[in-house]
Amino acid sequence: MKKNKFSSALIVLTLIVACVGAWKAFSEMGVRNRLSFSLSEQTEKIRDLKVAISEARKKAEENSLLLESGIESRKEKAEKMEDSLSGKREQVEARRETLTSRTLRKEELATEIQEMKKSIAAVEKEIEFARDRLSSYVSTLPASEAKISEIQASMEIERQREIDRRNSLSTYDAKTNILKDHYFRTLSSLQKYKYDRPWLEKGERLSVSYIQYDFQAGFLGLPVGMERGIEKGMVFSVRAEGRNLCRIKIRDTSVKNSVALIIPLFGNPVELRKYKSFDLIYL
Repeated sequence: MKKNKFSSALIVLTLIVACVGAWKAFSEMGVRNRLSFSLSEQTEKIRDLKVAISEARKKAEENSLLLESGIESRKEKAEKMEDSLSGKREQVEARRETLTSRTLRKEELATEIQEMKKSIAAVEKEIEFARDRLSSYVSTLPASEAKISEIQASMEIERQREIDRRNSLSTYDAKTNILKDHYFRTLSSLQKYKYDRPWLEKGERLSVSYIQYDFQAGFLGLPVGMERGIEKGMVFSVRAEGRNLCRIKIRDTSVKNSVALIIPLFGNPVELRKYKSFDLIYL
C-alpha cells in the first residue's frame, strides 16, 4: 500500500514536474517566438530605416545639388543684377553731371540776362540823354538862326568887298588887264568845268587846315566855299586822323567861305578842338 502510494505520489510528482517542465518549455518557446517575431519586426524596421536613410540621403544629395545649382544661378543673377546696377549708377552719374552742367548753364544764362538788362538800361539812358541833347539843340535853333543871319550879313559885306576889289583891278595898267583877262579866262574855264560835271562827287575828300566853331550855336565856319565846289545843302562827314568826328550840312556859302550846321546825334563835335587839320568827305 505504501509502495502504491509512494509510486502514485512519485507519478503525480513526475507528472507535475513534467507539466511544469512542459509549461516552462512552452513558455520559453512562446517567449522565444515572441522574441523571434519582435526581432524580425526590428530587423524589418531596421531594413525600412536603412531604405529610408538611403532615400533620405539620395534626397539630401539631390537637394544639395539643387541648392548648389540654385546658388550658382542666384550668383549669376546677382552678378547680372550687380552689372545692371553699376550701369544704372553710371547712367545716374551721367545724368547728374548733365543736370549739373545744365544748372551751371542756367546760372550763366541768368547772369547774361542780367548783364543784358543792364546794357538795355544803359542804352535807354543814352537815348534819353540824346533826346535831351536834341531838345537843347532845338531850343538853341533861334539863336543859331540869328547867328547865321549875322554871318550872312558879314558874308554879304565880304561879297561887296570882293566886288570892290574886282572893280579896283579894272583901273590897273595893261599888264594888270592881261592878268585880269587871264584870270577871267581861267575862271571861265573853271566854271565851265564845274558845270560840265559836279565839282565834288560823292565820296570825294576835301582837306582844310582851320575851322571856326560855335558849339553853343551848333555851327562851323569853313575856309572853303564855291571856288572849291561847296554848295548849299551839301552834307559832309568831318574826319581827323581817320576818326569820324561829326556830320555837317552847308547852310550858306560864298566864294571862299561857308557856314555849316552840325547835325545832331552823329559823333562828338567837341573833339574838333583836339585837331588842327580835317578832312571833309562829301556824302
